[in-house]
Amino acid sequence: MVTGGPPAGWYPDPGGRPYERFWDGRTWTTGIRAVPGMPASASPWPGPAPPPGAPGRAAAAPAARPAVPGRAVVPSPGSRALVRPPGSARSMGAGPGSIIVAVAMLIPAAIGALAIAAPIAYGLHLVWPVWGAVAPFAAWVLGAAVATWPGETIQRAWCGYRDPTAEEHRRLTEPSRAALRRMGLTAGRYRLMIAESDGPNAPAVTGRTVVITSYAVTRLPSGPLEAVLAHELGHHRGPHAVPVLCHTVLTLPIRALWWLLARIWHPVRRMWAFAKRWHTPFGFLVSAVFTLAVALIVVASAIPAGVAFVGATLARLSTDRAEFLADAAVVDAGLGPQLLAALETAIEAGHLGTDRIARLLSVQPLVIRRAQRLRRHLAT
Repeated sequence: MVTGGPPAGWYPDPGGRPYERFWDGRTWTTGIRAVPGMPASASPWPGPAPPPGAPGRAAAAPAARPAVPGRAVVPSPGSRALVRPPGSARSMGAGPGSIIVAVAMLIPAAIGALAIAAPIAYGLHLVWPVWGAVAPFAAWVLGAAVATWPGETIQRAWCGYRDPTAEEHRRLTEPSRAALRRMGLTAGRYRLMIAESDGPNAPAVTGRTVVITSYAVTRLPSGPLEAVLAHELGHHRGPHAVPVLCHTVLTLPIRALWWLLARIWHPVRRMWAFAKRWHTPFGFLVSAVFTLAVALIVVASAIPAGVAFVGATLARLSTDRAEFLADAAVVDAGLGPQLLAALETAIEAGHLGTDRIARLLSVQPLVIRRAQRLRRHLAT
């Protein structure tokens, strides 16, 4: 809180975002408005993505208001000594150090991924010297490029995300535009998609796609919905996107192995069903050969799969921290109370989003831990 400041009124946002924030004479409020004289973007959101290279923030920043004689000056956005609102990201531990820690927590995932790729590379090298060793890592790079492709086609095809319906579009238009203004991001840069889920938290994705759950769209009022949208945008804002990108790339071999192991018995079960239906010795023989081959693959991948599972489990700490970083960005935008209301609504409705890894680590659901952090911060 700053005392002896200028009179109440609209001033350039202290965080450097491209709008004005209301100063009530003692502290910054959550009220914002467009900078007078600056054209507002007419591009709706969700909407088509702009051409590559479009800026993510407004290029121009408003100039500082004149100083009031004998009183403290509200700094301009370019000043280092910014007057920040009480609920700032820095006070929630969201500085550059936290981003570095989130990336460092992915080291176990990197070890797990190498435990999968290295044996494959060695085996292929014995059959195809040099190039065989390069092939798995080339496939890893290619898969990472596809998984982080800026378009939404991959997310729609692989993850089942969909475009908003007409009713969802209507509900999202105003909250999404307000969230973009709060976060200081350009309206046409991102594409909004829906994940069918009964929880408030959607997976953080890379590229220009922003995902929100169907629960949040249909159940949350405008204010909390704006905060949830701002949280998802926080994953795309500057350095906050680095942990999400690293997690996507490093866990790609792990997810590929799990996908293989989950489906490897399917042809064996089908062949066994055909053998029982036709009662042919040949069918039972082929089923036995398939079963033996699959069993050998499972045994050979047991150790790499175990290392990968441990690495992916420990990498959960990094993804949790990425969620906390996005929450800090929401608090910095002045939407902390609204985000807390959204999380508490989900908790009261029983939408905790618990999963196997959280139960294995014996930790509280992420939505509860996020609410606890926000509640402690807003109470100070």
